[in-house]
Parts: sequence; structure tokens; C-alpha cells
Amino acid sequence: MGKSLDNRSAGLSKGELERMERRLKRLGRGEKELARSDFQMIPELAGNPFLPRIFEMFDADGDGYMGAGDLRALLEALTRLANEEERYAFAFRIYDADSDGLVSRADLLHQLSSTNRRGLSPAQLEQIVAHTMATYDADGDGALCFGEFRALLSASSTERNKSLNF
Repeated sequence: MGKSLDNRSAGLSKGELERMERRLKRLGRGEKELARSDFQMIPELAGNPFLPRIFEMFDADGDGYMGAGDLRALLEALTRLANEEERYAFAFRIYDADSDGLVSRADLLHQLSSTNRRGLSPAQLEQIVAHTMATYDADGDGALCFGEFRALLSASSTERNKSLNF
């Protein structure tokens, strides 16, 4: 994993990446692979509602374990998250559950359901999805392309900032 530690952006420093790499090796208890449960033991990741999807995204062979190549890809992705466009792209990948290059109604509903910490009912989640699609699906194809998804995130970020500046 040594070559993956060059810091190509301000996402994570080289030192932070090295510490994370050592921690991941310890979590694997000397094994060459880490299980999903190993990741859930990392305090900074524990409780992250997107952790299962992130693990799935980087578990290239889908066997429930991350090998060295998978970990390298994850660490490299994390280094790029300081760049706003990369954060949008990473979020898009999280929501695009079937990896078809679009966030469909089903993708959006799945992600909202799996991260639903407010206890919203299925009907309420469906309403949120319907409203989101009606508002941001500019071409009316029933799915959000990256540009439409980016507009959704940008609008959400703007609304959050407005509410903080009361």
C-alpha cells in the first residue's frame, strides 16, 4: 500500500493516510483482508449510515472483505474528498446503488430507507423521493444524472447555509 500514500490533494495528509493504513492493518489482526465488521470498529466510521454502501463500493469482488487493492482504492478516494467536485462524485456513487450511472427513484428510496434515522414512514420516504424527482429530474427520465444530483446537493447545501445565518 506504500505507493498509495502520496497526497495528491488536501483530503488527507500523508501522515493521516499512514496512520489510517496502520490502523486498518491492526483491525485486520494481521490478516490480508478486512471484514465489514472491522470497519464498523473504527470510531470515526462507527454509526456512519453510509458505511455499508461505502464498503460495498470498494469491496471489488463482493466477498464481504477488503483486500489490499480495495483498501488502496478507498484511501485514494478519501484523499480526493477535499475537492468539492470529488465530494459530489463520491456522494453520487454512494446513491447510485446499482452503479448504472444514474440515481433512480429506487436508488434514492433505498438510500433514504437505509439511512432513515428520523423514523419516517415508507409513505413519507416515498413523498420525499417524489418531490425530489419532480424538482431535480430536469430531463424527466425518472432518474438523476450526475448534473441533476449535483444541483440537488448544491441546493441542499445552500439551504443549510441560509439556516445557519439567521
